[in-house]
Amino acid sequence: MTEPLVEVKELKKYFTLGTGLTLKAVDGVSFSIRKGETLGLVGESGCGKSTLGRTLIRIYESTEGEAFFKGQNIGRLSRQEVKRFNRDVQMIFQDPHASLNPRMKVGDIIAEGLEIHHLSKADRMGRVMELLEQVGLRREHAMRFPHEFSGGQRQRIGIARALAVDPQFIIADEPISALDVSIQAQVVNLLEDLQADRGLTYLFIAHDLSMVKHISTRIGVMYLGKLVELANSNELYREPLHPYTQALLSSVPVPDPTAVRERIVLQGDPPSPAALPSGCRFRTRCAHVKPECAESEPMWKEAAPGRWVACHLY
Repeated sequence: MTEPLVEVKELKKYFTLGTGLTLKAVDGVSFSIRKGETLGLVGESGCGKSTLGRTLIRIYESTEGEAFFKGQNIGRLSRQEVKRFNRDVQMIFQDPHASLNPRMKVGDIIAEGLEIHHLSKADRMGRVMELLEQVGLRREHAMRFPHEFSGGQRQRIGIARALAVDPQFIIADEPISALDVSIQAQVVNLLEDLQADRGLTYLFIAHDLSMVKHISTRIGVMYLGKLVELANSNELYREPLHPYTQALLSSVPVPDPTAVRERIVLQGDPPSPAALPSGCRFRTRCAHVKPECAESEPMWKEAAPGRWVACHLY
């Protein structure tokens, strides 16, 4: 077992609303990611997936808890260490339309990080051409503007920008959700090829449960700011433990017209992260709710080797 490249311990990120309420976007999350693996992160909209990713890359400062990259606490890095961290950790954003500067040419967008890290202009342009070819674009695309490309091509530009400074860890924040279905598989296959070639480590945040299974080594399931289950990808899909995970996976289409699967329909909407129920956060929608679910929050524990769950049923 290799040492974790990324380790998160009881990480919290709270936002104070104008009404004086506190929104607990990420509330005590713990996990680790080993070098070369992909951790998939799934859950409903608003569960805190993207906030977690942005806190790990220091777009947001954490409220409490700790996150470590290669053994270093990312909240306590010196100026020189921050510069190294910014090279080692990059992000691919969800919306390829909004994440690229429309006034900059593609070559300048990709080279921006290289300029910050003091590569000469000649070296920068050679690197840009190489990156464009690696992500399936052509060299002449460097002289065009983002609006001249399709959504899938723009996301490839975003991937090239992330790769420019040779990162070790990439946070992919729903990188395929804004793309046509026909393009999604191409982008995921590209990410897998790059991982194999460069030894990259991914945190892959997504809604598409089928695609997450395809690319992920392990999968974490989030609900209202907390991880409720974490397991090997195949084990999670074969035998989900948490009632919320069971409901999510029951909605995944099966490519077999003769297959019969019981659909678990959750009742009601998720509570507000600013007004959480007592005890288990999922109890207001759970079919297996017990009195203790309202009295105490379930502990995050290892129910079986490598299988973590937060539920009073275990």
